[in-house]
Amino acid sequence: MISTATNTLVTSVPVGTGPRNVAATPDGTQLYVTEEGANAVTVINTATLTVIATLPGFLFPRAVTPSPDGQRVYVTEYGGNRLDVIDTATHTVVHTVTGLSIPFGVAVSHDGLLAYVACDGDDSVSTIDLVRNEIVDTVAGFHAPSWLVVTPDDLDVYVVNNGDETVRVLPRPPGAYPDVGPVSGGTAVNIIGEGLGDTTAVRFGCQPAASFTVLNDQEILAVSPRLVTDVEIEATLGQLTTRAVGRFYYLPDSVLTGTSPTSGPLTGGGILTVTGRGLITTTSVRFGTVAVTPSSVLDDKVTVTVPPAQTAGPVPVTVVTRSNSYGHSTFTYVGPPGITSVTPSSGSTAGGDPVLIVGTELASTQSVTIGGVAAAFGIISNTRIAAITPPAAAPGPANVTVTTAGGTTTAPGAFAYT
Repeated sequence: MISTATNTLVTSVPVGTGPRNVAATPDGTQLYVTEEGANAVTVINTATLTVIATLPGFLFPRAVTPSPDGQRVYVTEYGGNRLDVIDTATHTVVHTVTGLSIPFGVAVSHDGLLAYVACDGDDSVSTIDLVRNEIVDTVAGFHAPSWLVVTPDDLDVYVVNNGDETVRVLPRPPGAYPDVGPVSGGTAVNIIGEGLGDTTAVRFGCQPAASFTVLNDQEILAVSPRLVTDVEIEATLGQLTTRAVGRFYYLPDSVLTGTSPTSGPLTGGGILTVTGRGLITTTSVRFGTVAVTPSSVLDDKVTVTVPPAQTAGPVPVTVVTRSNSYGHSTFTYVGPPGITSVTPSSGSTAGGDPVLIVGTELASTQSVTIGGVAAAFGIISNTRIAAITPPAAAPGPANVTVTTAGGTTTAPGAFAYT
Protein backbone atom coordinates (compact mmCIF):
# COMPACT_ATOMS: atom_id res chain seq x y z
CA MET A 1 0.00 0.00 0.00
CA ILE A 2 1.56 3.29 -1.18
CA SER A 3 0.38 6.74 -0.13
CA THR A 4 -0.32 8.85 -3.22
CA ALA A 5 0.09 12.00 -1.10
CA THR A 6 3.64 11.26 0.04
CA ASN A 7 4.68 8.58 -2.48
CA THR A 8 5.88 6.41 0.39
CA LEU A 9 5.21 2.80 1.35
CA VAL A 10 2.55 2.72 4.09
CA THR A 11 2.35 -1.01 4.80
CA SER A 12 2.45 -4.47 3.21
CA VAL A 13 -0.09 -7.28 3.44
CA PRO A 14 1.32 -10.84 3.26
CA VAL A 15 -0.47 -13.00 0.66
CA GLY A 16 0.18 -16.33 -1.06
CA THR A 17 2.98 -17.36 -3.40
CA GLY A 18 3.36 -15.62 -6.74
CA PRO A 19 0.86 -12.74 -6.61
CA ARG A 20 0.17 -11.76 -10.21
CA ASN A 21 -2.62 -9.18 -10.32
CA VAL A 22 -4.84 -7.08 -8.05
CA ALA A 23 -8.18 -5.30 -8.42
CA ALA A 24 -10.40 -3.31 -6.07
CA THR A 25 -14.19 -3.48 -5.88
CA PRO A 26 -15.86 -0.22 -6.97
CA ASP A 27 -16.67 0.76 -3.37
CA GLY A 28 -13.03 0.30 -2.40
CA THR A 29 -13.76 -2.08 0.49
CA GLN A 30 -12.13 -5.23 -0.91
CA LEU A 31 -9.05 -6.17 -2.90
CA TYR A 32 -8.78 -9.38 -4.92
CA VAL A 33 -5.28 -10.78 -5.56
CA THR A 34 -4.53 -13.63 -7.99
CA GLU A 35 -1.70 -15.91 -6.86
CA GLU A 36 -0.21 -18.11 -9.59
CA GLY A 37 2.21 -19.82 -7.21
CA ALA A 38 -0.50 -20.78 -4.73
CA ASN A 39 -3.24 -21.33 -7.35
CA ALA A 40 -5.55 -19.22 -5.23
CA VAL A 41 -7.33 -15.86 -5.01
CA THR A 42 -6.93 -13.83 -1.81
CA VAL A 43 -9.46 -11.25 -0.58
CA ILE A 44 -8.20 -8.29 1.48
CA ASN A 45 -10.32 -5.96 3.62
CA THR A 46 -9.03 -2.46 2.87
CA ALA A 47 -10.28 -1.03 6.18
CA THR A 48 -8.23 -3.43 8.29
CA LEU A 49 -5.65 -4.41 5.64
CA THR A 50 -6.09 -8.05 6.55
CA VAL A 51 -6.80 -11.17 4.49
CA ILE A 52 -10.46 -12.11 5.04
CA ALA A 53 -10.72 -15.02 2.58
CA THR A 54 -8.53 -17.29 0.48
CA LEU A 55 -10.17 -19.12 -2.42
CA PRO A 56 -8.27 -22.27 -3.56
CA GLY A 57 -8.74 -24.51 -6.58
CA PHE A 58 -7.56 -22.26 -9.44
CA LEU A 59 -4.91 -23.18 -12.02
CA PHE A 60 -2.52 -20.30 -12.62
CA PRO A 61 -5.04 -17.49 -12.00
CA ARG A 62 -3.87 -14.37 -13.76
CA ALA A 63 -6.11 -11.38 -14.50
CA VAL A 64 -8.82 -10.13 -12.14
CA THR A 65 -11.44 -7.40 -12.57
CA PRO A 66 -14.73 -6.54 -10.80
CA SER A 67 -18.17 -5.92 -12.28
CA PRO A 68 -19.35 -2.27 -12.24
CA ASP A 69 -21.83 -2.98 -9.43
CA GLY A 70 -19.22 -4.80 -7.33
CA GLN A 71 -21.30 -7.98 -7.00
CA ARG A 72 -18.97 -10.12 -9.11
CA VAL A 73 -15.22 -10.49 -9.72
CA TYR A 74 -13.90 -12.16 -12.88
CA VAL A 75 -10.66 -14.18 -12.88
CA THR A 76 -8.89 -15.80 -15.84
CA GLU A 77 -7.22 -19.16 -15.31
CA TYR A 78 -4.14 -19.15 -17.53
CA GLY A 79 -3.67 -22.86 -16.92
CA GLY A 80 -7.32 -23.84 -16.69
CA ASN A 81 -8.58 -22.34 -19.96
CA ARG A 82 -11.56 -20.72 -18.29
CA LEU A 83 -13.03 -17.57 -16.74
CA ASP A 84 -14.28 -17.82 -13.15
CA VAL A 85 -17.07 -15.67 -11.70
CA ILE A 86 -16.70 -14.93 -7.96
CA ASP A 87 -19.57 -13.67 -5.79
CA THR A 88 -18.16 -10.85 -3.64
CA ALA A 89 -20.76 -11.37 -0.89
CA THR A 90 -20.02 -15.06 -0.32
CA HIS A 91 -16.46 -15.25 -1.73
CA THR A 92 -17.34 -18.33 -3.77
CA VAL A 93 -17.08 -19.22 -7.47
CA VAL A 94 -20.65 -19.18 -8.78
CA HIS A 95 -20.08 -19.61 -12.54
CA THR A 96 -17.32 -20.85 -14.86
CA VAL A 97 -16.98 -20.12 -18.58
CA THR A 98 -14.90 -22.75 -20.37
CA GLY A 99 -13.49 -23.00 -23.90
CA LEU A 100 -10.92 -20.20 -23.60
CA SER A 101 -7.41 -20.95 -24.94
CA ILE A 102 -4.86 -19.85 -22.32
CA PRO A 103 -6.77 -16.73 -21.22
CA PHE A 104 -4.66 -13.76 -20.12
CA GLY A 105 -6.36 -10.41 -19.50
CA VAL A 106 -10.06 -9.68 -18.93
CA ALA A 107 -12.01 -6.42 -19.16
CA VAL A 108 -15.70 -5.78 -18.40
CA SER A 109 -17.95 -3.27 -20.18
CA HIS A 110 -19.20 -0.34 -18.09
CA ASP A 111 -22.80 -1.58 -18.35
CA GLY A 112 -21.71 -4.92 -16.89
CA LEU A 113 -23.16 -6.97 -19.75
CA LEU A 114 -20.03 -8.18 -21.55
CA ALA A 115 -16.55 -9.41 -20.68
CA TYR A 116 -13.65 -9.47 -23.13
CA VAL A 117 -10.91 -12.06 -22.65
CA ALA A 118 -7.52 -12.04 -24.42
CA CYS A 119 -6.55 -15.62 -25.27
CA ASP A 120 -2.82 -16.18 -25.64
CA GLY A 121 -3.21 -19.76 -26.84
CA ASP A 122 -4.92 -19.05 -30.17
CA ASP A 123 -4.23 -15.31 -30.58
CA SER A 124 -7.89 -14.35 -30.21
CA VAL A 125 -10.23 -12.21 -28.10
CA SER A 126 -13.50 -13.77 -26.89
CA THR A 127 -16.62 -11.82 -25.96
CA ILE A 128 -18.69 -13.29 -23.11
CA ASP A 129 -22.34 -12.50 -22.37
CA LEU A 130 -22.32 -12.01 -18.58
CA VAL A 131 -26.07 -12.53 -18.28
CA ARG A 132 -25.90 -16.03 -19.76
CA ASN A 133 -22.19 -16.61 -18.98
CA GLU A 134 -21.60 -17.82 -22.54
CA ILE A 135 -19.08 -16.98 -25.26
CA VAL A 136 -20.97 -15.05 -27.96
CA ASP A 137 -18.11 -14.00 -30.26
CA THR A 138 -14.44 -14.80 -30.90
CA VAL A 139 -12.19 -12.63 -33.06
CA ALA A 140 -8.88 -14.08 -34.32
CA GLY A 141 -5.83 -12.40 -35.82
CA PHE A 142 -4.14 -10.97 -32.71
CA HIS A 143 -0.52 -11.55 -31.72
CA ALA A 144 -0.09 -12.83 -28.16
CA PRO A 145 -2.88 -10.58 -26.84
CA SER A 146 -2.51 -9.76 -23.15
CA TRP A 147 -4.29 -6.79 -21.52
CA LEU A 148 -7.46 -5.02 -22.61
CA VAL A 149 -9.38 -1.85 -21.77
CA VAL A 150 -12.95 -0.82 -22.66
CA THR A 151 -13.74 2.76 -23.70
CA PRO A 152 -16.21 4.67 -21.47
CA ASP A 153 -18.97 4.46 -24.13
CA ASP A 154 -18.50 0.65 -24.35
CA LEU A 155 -18.16 0.84 -28.13
CA ASP A 156 -14.49 -0.12 -28.47
CA VAL A 157 -11.99 -2.40 -26.74
CA TYR A 158 -8.25 -1.72 -26.98
CA VAL A 159 -6.08 -4.84 -26.93
CA VAL A 160 -2.32 -4.97 -26.35
CA ASN A 161 -0.54 -7.34 -28.77
CA ASN A 162 2.54 -8.49 -26.89
CA GLY A 163 3.71 -10.45 -29.94
CA ASP A 164 4.12 -7.57 -32.39
CA GLU A 165 4.20 -4.46 -30.16
CA THR A 166 0.87 -3.07 -31.34
CA VAL A 167 -2.54 -2.07 -29.95
CA ARG A 168 -5.60 -3.24 -31.83
CA VAL A 169 -9.16 -1.90 -31.57
CA LEU A 170 -11.94 -4.46 -31.16
CA PRO A 171 -15.45 -3.01 -31.73
CA ARG A 172 -18.38 -4.40 -29.74
CA PRO A 173 -20.18 -7.23 -31.59
CA PRO A 174 -23.41 -6.16 -33.30
CA GLY A 175 -26.61 -7.04 -31.46
CA ALA A 176 -28.94 -6.09 -28.63
CA TYR A 177 -27.74 -5.61 -25.04
CA PRO A 178 -29.40 -6.86 -22.91
CA ASP A 179 -31.29 -9.36 -25.04
CA VAL A 180 -33.83 -10.40 -22.37
CA GLY A 181 -36.56 -8.63 -20.44
CA PRO A 182 -40.06 -9.01 -18.93
CA VAL A 183 -43.23 -9.30 -20.98
CA SER A 184 -44.39 -6.06 -19.38
CA GLY A 185 -41.76 -4.23 -21.44
CA GLY A 186 -39.78 -1.22 -20.33
CA THR A 187 -36.30 -2.73 -20.79
CA ALA A 188 -33.65 -0.27 -22.01
CA VAL A 189 -31.82 -2.00 -24.88
CA ASN A 190 -28.59 -0.83 -26.54
CA ILE A 191 -28.59 -1.80 -30.23
CA ILE A 192 -25.06 -1.98 -31.62
CA GLY A 193 -24.28 -2.10 -35.36
CA GLU A 194 -23.13 -0.10 -38.35
CA GLY A 195 -24.92 2.55 -40.38
CA LEU A 196 -27.64 3.19 -37.81
CA GLY A 197 -27.41 6.98 -37.86
CA ASP A 198 -30.45 7.60 -40.07
CA THR A 199 -32.78 5.11 -38.34
CA THR A 200 -36.41 6.29 -38.45
CA ALA A 201 -38.16 3.35 -36.73
CA VAL A 202 -37.36 0.43 -34.42
CA ARG A 203 -39.67 -2.57 -34.03
CA PHE A 204 -39.65 -5.51 -31.64
CA GLY A 205 -41.34 -8.12 -33.83
CA CYS A 206 -44.48 -6.40 -35.14
CA GLN A 207 -44.63 -3.85 -32.31
CA PRO A 208 -42.88 -0.47 -32.43
CA ALA A 209 -40.40 0.20 -29.65
CA ALA A 210 -41.87 2.09 -26.71
CA SER A 211 -39.25 4.72 -27.57
CA PHE A 212 -35.83 4.93 -29.19
CA THR A 213 -32.98 7.39 -29.51
CA VAL A 214 -30.25 7.30 -32.16
CA LEU A 215 -27.04 7.94 -30.22
CA ASN A 216 -24.65 7.73 -33.19
CA ASP A 217 -24.05 5.74 -36.35
CA GLN A 218 -23.17 2.62 -34.31
CA GLU A 219 -25.69 2.73 -31.45
CA ILE A 220 -29.41 3.10 -30.73
CA LEU A 221 -31.01 3.14 -27.29
CA ALA A 222 -34.49 1.57 -27.48
CA VAL A 223 -37.11 0.64 -24.88
CA SER A 224 -38.90 -2.69 -25.31
CA PRO A 225 -42.71 -2.68 -25.71
CA ARG A 226 -45.05 -5.12 -23.99
CA LEU A 227 -45.03 -8.48 -25.78
CA VAL A 228 -45.46 -12.17 -25.00
CA THR A 229 -42.76 -14.00 -26.98
CA ASP A 230 -39.18 -13.64 -28.20
CA VAL A 231 -38.88 -11.51 -31.30
CA GLU A 232 -36.51 -10.22 -33.93
CA ILE A 233 -35.54 -6.53 -33.65
CA GLU A 234 -35.71 -4.52 -36.87
CA ALA A 235 -34.50 -1.02 -37.65
CA THR A 236 -35.77 1.04 -40.60
CA LEU A 237 -32.94 3.05 -42.15
CA GLY A 238 -34.23 6.16 -43.87
CA GLN A 239 -37.49 5.48 -45.68
CA LEU A 240 -36.79 2.27 -47.60
CA THR A 241 -34.42 -0.16 -45.88
CA THR A 242 -35.40 -2.42 -42.99
CA ARG A 243 -32.97 -4.96 -41.53
CA ALA A 244 -32.65 -7.21 -38.49
CA VAL A 245 -30.23 -5.80 -35.90
CA GLY A 246 -30.59 -8.33 -33.08
CA ARG A 247 -32.94 -10.54 -31.08
CA PHE A 248 -34.78 -9.92 -27.83
CA TYR A 249 -36.20 -12.65 -25.59
CA TYR A 250 -39.26 -12.02 -23.46
CA LEU A 251 -39.49 -13.82 -20.13
CA PRO A 252 -42.57 -14.18 -17.88
CA ASP A 253 -42.78 -11.57 -15.14
CA SER A 254 -41.46 -12.84 -11.84
CA VAL A 255 -43.85 -12.68 -8.87
CA LEU A 256 -42.88 -12.96 -5.20
CA THR A 257 -45.64 -14.26 -2.92
CA GLY A 258 -43.80 -14.74 0.38
CA THR A 259 -40.59 -15.23 2.35
CA SER A 260 -39.90 -17.38 5.40
CA PRO A 261 -38.66 -16.75 8.00
CA THR A 262 -39.28 -13.01 8.20
CA SER A 263 -36.63 -12.31 10.84
CA GLY A 264 -33.30 -13.61 12.12
CA PRO A 265 -30.14 -12.77 14.06
CA LEU A 266 -27.56 -10.15 13.11
CA THR A 267 -25.07 -12.94 12.50
CA GLY A 268 -27.13 -14.26 9.58
CA GLY A 269 -26.49 -17.83 8.49
CA GLY A 270 -30.09 -19.04 8.40
CA ILE A 271 -31.88 -20.25 5.27
CA LEU A 272 -34.47 -17.91 3.75
CA THR A 273 -37.06 -19.41 1.40
CA VAL A 274 -38.63 -17.18 -1.25
CA THR A 275 -41.85 -18.44 -2.85
CA GLY A 276 -43.57 -17.19 -5.98
CA ARG A 277 -43.59 -17.95 -9.70
CA GLY A 278 -41.30 -17.18 -12.61
CA LEU A 279 -38.28 -17.41 -10.30
CA ILE A 280 -36.26 -19.90 -12.35
CA THR A 281 -33.93 -17.20 -13.76
CA THR A 282 -33.06 -15.74 -10.33
CA THR A 283 -29.44 -14.59 -10.29
CA SER A 284 -29.26 -13.09 -6.79
CA VAL A 285 -31.27 -12.14 -3.72
CA ARG A 286 -30.48 -8.80 -2.12
CA PHE A 287 -30.84 -8.01 1.56
CA GLY A 288 -30.78 -4.24 1.43
CA THR A 289 -27.64 -3.58 -0.64
CA VAL A 290 -26.00 -6.97 0.02
CA ALA A 291 -26.42 -9.43 -2.87
CA VAL A 292 -26.26 -13.19 -2.22
CA THR A 293 -26.21 -16.01 -4.77
CA PRO A 294 -29.07 -18.52 -4.18
CA SER A 295 -28.23 -22.06 -3.07
CA SER A 296 -31.28 -23.50 -4.87
CA VAL A 297 -33.44 -22.10 -7.67
CA LEU A 298 -36.80 -23.48 -8.82
CA ASP A 299 -39.60 -21.75 -10.70
CA ASP A 300 -41.74 -21.50 -7.55
CA LYS A 301 -39.09 -21.44 -4.82
CA VAL A 302 -35.63 -19.99 -4.17
CA THR A 303 -33.49 -20.66 -1.10
CA VAL A 304 -30.62 -18.45 0.03
CA THR A 305 -28.36 -18.11 3.06
CA VAL A 306 -29.05 -14.93 5.02
CA PRO A 307 -25.95 -12.68 5.16
CA PRO A 308 -24.85 -10.95 8.39
CA ALA A 309 -25.81 -7.34 9.16
CA GLN A 310 -24.27 -4.57 11.23
CA THR A 311 -27.44 -3.13 12.77
CA ALA A 312 -30.85 -4.45 13.80
CA GLY A 313 -33.98 -3.53 11.85
CA PRO A 314 -35.89 -4.34 8.64
CA VAL A 315 -34.26 -4.46 5.19
CA PRO A 316 -36.00 -4.94 1.83
CA VAL A 317 -35.65 -8.35 0.21
CA THR A 318 -35.13 -7.97 -3.54
CA VAL A 319 -35.11 -10.93 -5.90
CA VAL A 320 -33.15 -10.25 -9.10
CA THR A 321 -34.16 -12.31 -12.13
CA ARG A 322 -33.37 -12.04 -15.82
CA SER A 323 -36.86 -10.66 -16.40
CA ASN A 324 -37.04 -8.06 -13.66
CA SER A 325 -36.00 -7.00 -10.16
CA TYR A 326 -38.48 -6.37 -7.39
CA GLY A 327 -38.64 -5.98 -3.63
CA HIS A 328 -42.04 -6.86 -2.15
CA SER A 329 -40.86 -8.33 1.15
CA THR A 330 -38.73 -7.44 4.16
CA PHE A 331 -36.42 -9.31 6.49
CA THR A 332 -35.92 -7.99 10.01
CA TYR A 333 -32.54 -8.38 11.64
CA VAL A 334 -32.92 -8.88 15.38
CA GLY A 335 -30.25 -8.15 17.96
CA PRO A 336 -29.43 -10.72 20.65
CA PRO A 337 -31.91 -10.76 23.54
CA GLY A 338 -31.12 -9.91 27.16
CA ILE A 339 -32.82 -10.47 30.54
CA THR A 340 -32.50 -7.79 33.22
CA SER A 341 -35.07 -9.01 35.81
CA VAL A 342 -37.70 -11.63 36.63
CA THR A 343 -40.55 -10.53 38.93
CA PRO A 344 -41.52 -12.09 41.24
CA SER A 345 -38.31 -14.02 41.62
CA SER A 346 -39.82 -16.98 43.52
CA GLY A 347 -42.92 -19.15 43.56
CA SER A 348 -44.43 -22.53 44.34
CA THR A 349 -43.12 -25.80 42.92
CA ALA A 350 -46.71 -26.43 41.85
CA GLY A 351 -46.23 -23.82 39.13
CA GLY A 352 -48.94 -21.55 37.76
CA ASP A 353 -47.40 -18.33 39.08
CA PRO A 354 -47.40 -15.33 36.68
CA VAL A 355 -43.98 -13.68 36.25
CA LEU A 356 -42.83 -10.62 34.35
CA ILE A 357 -39.57 -10.96 32.39
CA VAL A 358 -37.94 -7.62 31.61
CA GLY A 359 -35.08 -7.31 29.14
CA THR A 360 -34.09 -6.23 25.63
CA GLU A 361 -34.93 -7.40 22.07
CA LEU A 362 -37.80 -9.60 23.29
CA ALA A 363 -40.43 -8.80 20.64
CA SER A 364 -39.59 -11.87 18.52
CA THR A 365 -39.60 -14.33 21.44
CA GLN A 366 -40.18 -17.89 20.27
CA SER A 367 -39.95 -19.79 23.55
CA VAL A 368 -39.46 -19.38 27.31
CA THR A 369 -38.19 -22.08 29.65
CA ILE A 370 -37.95 -21.99 33.45
CA GLY A 371 -35.81 -24.67 34.97
CA GLY A 372 -35.51 -26.26 31.51
CA VAL A 373 -39.28 -26.71 31.21
CA ALA A 374 -41.31 -24.84 28.58
CA ALA A 375 -43.47 -22.06 30.00
CA ALA A 376 -46.56 -20.47 28.52
CA PHE A 377 -45.82 -16.86 27.63
CA GLY A 378 -47.14 -13.72 25.98
CA ILE A 379 -45.20 -10.84 24.43
CA ILE A 380 -46.09 -7.47 25.90
CA SER A 381 -43.45 -5.32 24.19
CA ASN A 382 -39.88 -5.42 22.99
CA THR A 383 -38.75 -5.22 26.63
CA ARG A 384 -41.39 -7.26 28.50
CA ILE A 385 -42.78 -10.81 28.47
CA ALA A 386 -45.44 -12.32 30.72
CA ALA A 387 -44.96 -16.02 31.53
CA ILE A 388 -46.59 -18.70 33.68
CA THR A 389 -44.19 -20.87 35.69
CA PRO A 390 -44.35 -24.61 34.96
CA PRO A 391 -44.31 -27.15 37.82
CA ALA A 392 -40.93 -28.11 39.31
CA ALA A 393 -39.83 -31.46 40.70
CA ALA A 394 -38.08 -29.93 43.73
CA PRO A 395 -37.44 -26.56 45.37
CA GLY A 396 -34.39 -24.58 44.35
CA PRO A 397 -33.08 -22.01 41.87
CA ALA A 398 -34.09 -22.31 38.20
CA ASN A 399 -32.60 -20.78 35.07
CA VAL A 400 -34.85 -18.56 32.97
CA THR A 401 -34.12 -18.88 29.25
CA VAL A 402 -35.63 -16.83 26.42
CA THR A 403 -35.14 -17.74 22.75
CA THR A 404 -35.89 -15.15 20.05
CA ALA A 405 -35.22 -14.74 16.35
CA GLY A 406 -32.03 -12.96 17.40
CA GLY A 407 -30.67 -15.73 19.62
CA THR A 408 -30.95 -17.20 23.12
CA THR A 409 -30.24 -15.68 26.53
CA THR A 410 -30.28 -17.25 30.00
CA ALA A 411 -30.58 -15.66 33.43
CA PRO A 412 -29.00 -18.26 35.76
CA GLY A 413 -31.09 -18.94 38.88
CA ALA A 414 -33.34 -15.97 38.21
CA PHE A 415 -36.40 -17.76 39.62
CA ALA A 416 -36.45 -19.82 42.86
CA TYR A 417 -38.98 -22.60 43.45
CA THR A 418 -40.04 -22.82 47.12
